[in-house]
Amino acid sequence: AASKMPGNGDQLPVLGSFLEAMSKGGYERSLTAAAVFNNHFERDRGMQLVEMFRTAQEIDGAALTRAVEGSGLSYRVLLQMLPFTALFLMGSLRIACGEPLREILSRRLGARARPPADPFAELADLVAWEGKGGRLNALAGVLNSVFGQRARQATASPA
Repeated sequence: AASKMPGNGDQLPVLGSFLEAMSKGGYERSLTAAAVFNNHFERDRGMQLVEMFRTAQEIDGAALTRAVEGSGLSYRVLLQMLPFTALFLMGSLRIACGEPLREILSRRLGARARPPADPFAELADLVAWEGKGGRLNALAGVLNSVFGQRARQATASPA
């Protein structure tokens, strides 16, 4: 499925939902929970994520077919794994991105501002604000900082 760039007007609600889920989900615990696969609560949370990804057109039938063909798993097994894969993805993203986003937001907010306790909640607020017509390009600046930093790291890494 083709993704649209975050920041397009029609994608702001989807981006906002994603950021809110990241801020409220507590997905890190799914990475260390002792019986996550036997926990119906965790499975239901994963199903909510899968539905969010479908709504954002990140998962569709063609993508699932490619995953089945590439993995060698049956379609049934893949569908059973999908909620847990979504939980693990979100937990890993939260751990990997939390501190870098906090640093970027601290720089963008200025020296007088306290670092945000939850950078995902802060970004969700920016998305909601810009979605209501606020236009200080705060969200665009944060996204440029994230992707600009990633591009600099990629060019500095030896191939």
